[in-house]
Amino acid sequence: MSNREKNIKKINDELELMSDEELEQVAGGTYKETAGDTRFLNDLAGLCDRFGATKALFYPGIVEDEACKGWSKIGITVSAGVFGSNAYYLDGQKISRQEAFKYACDKFGRKLQDLPEGQGGYSL
Repeated sequence: MSNREKNIKKINDELELMSDEELEQVAGGTYKETAGDTRFLNDLAGLCDRFGATKALFYPGIVEDEACKGWSKIGITVSAGVFGSNAYYLDGQKISRQEAFKYACDKFGRKLQDLPEGQGGYSL
């Protein structure tokens, strides 16, 4: 077995030991939430690269950085959550993730439901 295969087996063994709740906390915020942000921002206006949940799980820093850069292009600051959801700020005021999505859509004159995953695929 190659080193790569051994490493993958170790990762998979560790993942099997984690509960769903623990997996949700990986990657700052939840890995699904962070990946959903990149997909949303990409679909909305190409504001960042697009990542899936698996990439966010295994490369959290890369995906978090990309999401934060995308949000910053429209004036929203994101603080990655360590043990929970990410925190979103507009003009220094904390807003919900849903409010951040609405603000972004309004800024570009788009509707969430008209985006490819707008019917819930962004893990709102």
